[in-house]
Amino acid sequence: MFRSFLFPNSRMKYVKKNRNKVEKKGCVFCRIANEDPDIEKKVLYKDDKVMVMMNIYPYNVGHLQVVPVRHVVWLDELTKDERDALFEMVNRTVKFLKKVEKPVAMNIGMNIGGETAGASIMHLHVHVVPRYKSDFGFMEITASTRVLVEPIEETYQRFLKHADMLKG
Repeated sequence: MFRSFLFPNSRMKYVKKNRNKVEKKGCVFCRIANEDPDIEKKVLYKDDKVMVMMNIYPYNVGHLQVVPVRHVVWLDELTKDERDALFEMVNRTVKFLKKVEKPVAMNIGMNIGGETAGASIMHLHVHVVPRYKSDFGFMEITASTRVLVEPIEETYQRFLKHADMLKG
């Protein structure tokens, strides 16, 4: 059965409002790294330097984030070991998505330094977004609305079955 889920661009107001509520209790990524039970999270992998998690407000099905465990805002704040671990994990995440999702392309990016750069969370992270031939359809073009073909919880459960691929 085909189901789709709509996420209009106006949803960003809701995302920022809720994210601000969460961040009043501290950095959301630090809280996830510290396994705060009061925060929604979809972590697929975590070690002492990096973690891989699903974006709970995804740009596309399979949108993952690679995040340093230690709180930093700027890339140059990472130690060499942290930077190496971060980009090695980005590489593993790409391999993971290629095998599990079979996208035709990917976007990989960072918004560093705050809202001016497009960042809504002041903790360095790398977005890894799989792209598919069907990404730009009627809804995206005419209604500025993203259509996701499955709920995030289903994607998360499917990804957990393959999460061992993210280990070194």
